[in-house]
Amino acid sequence: MQAPGRRERNRALLRRMALLPLLICLFAGCNGGTVDLHALQNDSDAIDSLACEGALLANEIANDASISTFSRVHAGQLQQRAANFEDALSKRPTTPGIQKAVRDEAKKAGAIADLLGRLHENATDPETAAGLKGRLEQQGGCA
Repeated sequence: MQAPGRRERNRALLRRMALLPLLICLFAGCNGGTVDLHALQNDSDAIDSLACEGALLANEIANDASISTFSRVHAGQLQQRAANFEDALSKRPTTPGIQKAVRDEAKKAGAIADLLGRLHENATDPETAAGLKGRLEQQGGCA
């Protein structure tokens, strides 16, 4: 059995630890915090990567080289990630001077999410996938 003083210290410690996630969330802004130039570049690279991955998937669909269930699920996951970037970059505070660039990147993420949504809906249509491939490559600047 623990001594009363030790039990109280343990309870106090547990209460403080329970507040830790709240404090972290509060200080981080709960949505990634303020977007600075470095974060914008990282997010932009990630968004381009989603578009390029979608283009590769579209190419597989266009060439009947992918299982439709996999294609549908994978395109849906890519769409959701792009939509999350759109949402976050539309709302997050920015450092001075880059707000327009951040909001433009949000619009780009939204356009990519829309294309990936079409790929998700047409995961068994090689012709549609072929058309989406080029548009995703263009949006993502894929080589």
